[in-house]
Amino acid sequence: MLQETLHTEPIKGILLKTTIAEALEFMEDLKISHLPVITNDGMYAGILSEDTLYEMDDDTLHIGSALRPAFLPHVQEGAHFFRVMEVCTQHRISLVPVVNKEGYYMNSYLLSDILEFFRGTPTLLQTGAILVVSIAADQYSILEIAHAVEHNDAKLLALWMTHQAVESALQVTLKVNLEHTAPIIKSLQRYGYEIEGIFGDKSYEADYRERYDHLMNYLKYS
Repeated sequence: MLQETLHTEPIKGILLKTTIAEALEFMEDLKISHLPVITNDGMYAGILSEDTLYEMDDDTLHIGSALRPAFLPHVQEGAHFFRVMEVCTQHRISLVPVVNKEGYYMNSYLLSDILEFFRGTPTLLQTGAILVVSIAADQYSILEIAHAVEHNDAKLLALWMTHQAVESALQVTLKVNLEHTAPIIKSLQRYGYEIEGIFGDKSYEADYRERYDHLMNYLKYS
């Protein structure tokens, strides 16, 4: 279960009758920029941002006057880490409320806790190189990528995929457990992948450094 690995914060939801001034003070005390809002019986009613509250002309009003009824970002108890990340990034919020099946507010995930969980995964902890490649969307194959990596005695630690400016093309970021990726790169190129970036590869870094030194020496004595 996710709650066993991703820390939740026991942040209390604020009641609809709370004033804007009180809500802002609560945010300041907790050093957070979003707050979950609940009804008198504990039902989740939405989320408020610090910016929204500061835009209100009268801070003696109840927070219900600043709440958008249709804005209800949250995850249910036991949600997967990817789902928490999706809600957080989609709505650009620093706090993701956790709601049970009945709709009652339980607690929250903070963005800092989400990032800390991600930082502690083997994907980031294990050393290795990062490759950024691109290919036409209809030619993309995770099996080919895995084969190009594993055929060269390496392991694929992670894969992220995003659309490029051209909708028909995909950009894929790979992390592998090796720091010398020349054989993997050649295999990927045979499958039609274009190499857009190489990071953390010692052999390529040494090669680029050597070229840079040669260039500096040439400019110095030319």
